[in-house]
Amino acid sequence: MIINIYTLIMLFVAFLSLFLGGFLFYAAIKMLLGFKPAIPLEIKSTYEQKGYLVFLMACVILSVRMLAWPWFYFMLQSFVPEVPGAMCMFGVTQILPSTVTFLQIIKPISFFIMGGWLLCYYVDKAVPTSPLALRNLYFLLIACAVLLADSITDISYVLRMKPLMSVSCCATFFDVPLRPSAMIPQAIFGRHFQGILFVLYYLTNIFLVVFLLVILSKKWLLFTAFIRKIILYSLAITGVVNIPVVIYALIENIVPRLMQLPYHHCIYCFMGKGVVPDAPIILGLFAIGTFAMGWMGILRMLCIQAETQSVTEHLIKKVNGLSAFCLLASLLMVTIHLIFT
Repeated sequence: MIINIYTLIMLFVAFLSLFLGGFLFYAAIKMLLGFKPAIPLEIKSTYEQKGYLVFLMACVILSVRMLAWPWFYFMLQSFVPEVPGAMCMFGVTQILPSTVTFLQIIKPISFFIMGGWLLCYYVDKAVPTSPLALRNLYFLLIACAVLLADSITDISYVLRMKPLMSVSCCATFFDVPLRPSAMIPQAIFGRHFQGILFVLYYLTNIFLVVFLLVILSKKWLLFTAFIRKIILYSLAITGVVNIPVVIYALIENIVPRLMQLPYHHCIYCFMGKGVVPDAPIILGLFAIGTFAMGWMGILRMLCIQAETQSVTEHLIKKVNGLSAFCLLASLLMVTIHLIFT
């Protein structure tokens, strides 16, 4: 185990999440088993207090747990000097690779699910009758299950992390001709895939920003229900497609240019070496902008009903604005860098 401030904080948060998440999971199941649509007046106050405490604890622990995603990469960066042969975070990921891969997959999923639950809870608490309490309890079970899996893996990884082997440089993976980030788009777009990826990067992001702004405008109310559905489905599909487009465009086109290393495609060097100081902000804005579109979908699926419609629609507008701002800001930051480098 490598001991530094990053691992100690990660372990503290993980153990706290594991303990409170386990209690939360148990409490949510107990509340679900005892859930009744009509509660007698003599026990209503006690029941509401228990529910309030459970949901309050969930808000606190999920909010804290969401910060574990960026903190994980700070921790990986702190391991670089300790791992023989490591030049960036990529070298660190070669120790316990299966565990690191799992963590890099589950953490964004965890962030997305927890953010969605917090928004649904906000809608429910904004209405005095709490009409979404049952749905929120089921949703909380899913969030707790992901939280527990994430926390257990964090603890396992930190405790088992021992730099006993020498690792290879990131160039042996990211800069070889047969790298996955080149072979996959080349199989789809042909030999000129880099230029096509670069154009697609701007087209998909501009499309998303424009339609997100259209939804916020007064013209949105003039569209028929059918046209609105087409726009929303198009937005959802484009948002999903945009994720691999941005990832591949970053690795193949943008990262080498911004780092001023034309033949170096390592996303970990881009994130952690400080060559592009605002790289984490660029990536963070893109992630939040993308997740915000998904959160709008969750709100539409779970929270729109007669009692909560006005609150939900108002919150969707705010999340919509957040998504448009983050995606546009990320795009502009990349563009400014490309112009001045």
